[in-house]
Amino acid sequence: MKTDKILKIIKKVIINLIIFVLSIIAILVIWGFIQLNIQNKEYIDMFGYSILSTETGSMSPTIEKGDIIIVKIGDEIKENDIITYKQDNALITHRIEQINGDTIIAKGDYNNTPDDPIQKDQVIGKAVYIIHNVEIWKKVFTDIHVIIPMIITVVLFIVMVSYKEKIGEKKDVG
Repeated sequence: MKTDKILKIIKKVIINLIIFVLSIIAILVIWGFIQLNIQNKEYIDMFGYSILSTETGSMSPTIEKGDIIIVKIGDEIKENDIITYKQDNALITHRIEQINGDTIIAKGDYNNTPDDPIQKDQVIGKAVYIIHNVEIWKKVFTDIHVIIPMIITVVLFIVMVSYKEKIGEKKDVG
C-alpha cells in the first residue's frame, strides 16, 4: 500500500514536471513569435541571447549549413571572434579578420575573399556556442506530419494517466 502511494507521488511529480517544461517551451515560442511577427524584429532576443540557424556553408568546416548558433547579443568582440551582423536585410555569421576603430572586416572560413567592411553598430553579437548536425532534427520537428502526432500523443498520455488516477481513486474508496 505504501509503495502505491510513493508510485502515485512519483507519477504526479513526473507529469507536473513534463507539463511545466512544455509550458515554459510554449511561453518561449509565443514570446519569439511576438518578437518576430508583431514587433518585427529580425531575430529573437531571449535574455541577451539569440538562436540562429546558418543557411550557407561559408563558415565550413567550423559551422556547416543548418547548424544552430547561439549568439550573445552585444558588441564585446575582438579579432578572430565569430560574429553575426546585419547587412542588406540579411544576417551573416563570419569570423572577424580585422578591427580598425569602428570598421570591421569579416570573412567566412570557407570564402576566398573578405566581406565588405561593416560598422560596429551592424554587429548583433558574438557566437558563443555551435550546435552541430541539427539539420535533420530541424526538418523532423518542423514537419506537420510529425508535430500533430506528437501533440496527440502527449495529450493522450496525459488523459490516460489522469483516467488511471481516477480509476485508482474509485477503487480505494470502494
